[in-house]
Amino acid sequence: MCVPGSVSIDRIELPVPYLGTVNLWLLRGEPLTLVDTGPGNEESLRTLERGLETLGVRLEELELLLLTHHHLDHSGLAAAIKERSGARVAALAETAAWGRNYHRNSDAERRFTRRLLTEQGVPDPLVEQSEPFYDYILANSSPFETDDVLEAGGTVRAGGRTLRVIHRPGHSTTDTLFVDEDARVAFVGDHLLAHITSNAELTPAHPDREERRRALLDYLPNLRLTMELPVDRCFGGHGPEIRDHRRLIAERLAFHTSRLEEIIAAIEPDGSTAFEIAEKLWPADLVESQTVLAIWEVVGHLDLLAANGAIDDRVDDNGRRSYCTTEAAKLAAAVAV
Repeated sequence: MCVPGSVSIDRIELPVPYLGTVNLWLLRGEPLTLVDTGPGNEESLRTLERGLETLGVRLEELELLLLTHHHLDHSGLAAAIKERSGARVAALAETAAWGRNYHRNSDAERRFTRRLLTEQGVPDPLVEQSEPFYDYILANSSPFETDDVLEAGGTVRAGGRTLRVIHRPGHSTTDTLFVDEDARVAFVGDHLLAHITSNAELTPAHPDREERRRALLDYLPNLRLTMELPVDRCFGGHGPEIRDHRRLIAERLAFHTSRLEEIIAAIEPDGSTAFEIAEKLWPADLVESQTVLAIWEVVGHLDLLAANGAIDDRVDDNGRRSYCTTEAAKLAAAVAV
C-alpha cells in the first residue's frame, strides 16, 4: 500500500520545434503511468526511450497514458506507445473525440486560421507564413483511440495515486487537470506554466462551423478556479514545477489586466485591425515570426473588451475587421449618418 505522496514523480523532457521542450511525467506506482507523450515522430520516440531507460524503465512496461490535452506535443506518440506497450490511453471525453479525428480537426483549424488572420488584417504574405506550422502539426501528430474515457469531476487511478479529473478549457478546448488531493499535487498540462503566460488558442467552436470560440473568456474564469485548488505543487507541460500557484495566477491575471489597457491605448480613433494593434505591442520581427500567437493574444483581449462593452467592431467590404473604442465607434456612426 502506498503512502499518499510517497510515489515518485519523474520528469522526462523532449525537444519540440517551435515550443522548446515538453515535460512528460512518469508516475511509478500501479498502474505505471506516463502523463503526456511528446510529439509523434521517431526522434521523440527514441528520446523518450532513452529518458525512460535512465530511470530504469522500459517503454514496454508502461501501463497507462494519461493525456492533459490533445495538442500534438502532449498526445502525438499515444498511438505508437500504445502499440508498443499495450498501455491503455485515458483522457477526457473531449480529448478522446479529438484523438479519433485528429487530422480532420487539424485541417479544420488550419482553414479557420487562414480566414481568421485575413479577417484580422494580417497581410497575405504573413498568412502564407503560417502554413509550415500546420504542416508540422500534421506531420507530428497521429489519431489515437482512448480506452478509458474520463468524466470531469470523476477520478482515475494512475501511478499509485487517485487523481481527480478537472476540465479547465482555455489554452485549448480539452485542457484537463489531474489532482492528487491527498498528496496536494496537480498535473496541469499547459493550463498554467511557470515561466510564460499560456496562450488561449482561437479555434472553431465546432470543426464543421465557422463560428469561433472566445477562448480568453473561458480561460480567465478557469484560472481563478484553479487559484483555489488546495495543492502545493503543480507539474506543467513546459518548464519547472510550480510551488506557489496562487501567486503565479495572481501575476497572470495582472498581466491580462495590463494587456487590456495596452490594447485600448493602441486603438486609433478611427479604428484599428488586430494586426495593427499587434504591431504596436511587439517588435516587427516578432509579429512576423509569431503572427498566429500575436493575433490570438490581441483578439482574445478584444473579446474581453467587447464583452465589457468597451469596444465595437465593424467589417469592411473586403471582410477585414477593425475595432473602435465605444466612444470612437459612436462618433464614427454619427458622422456616417
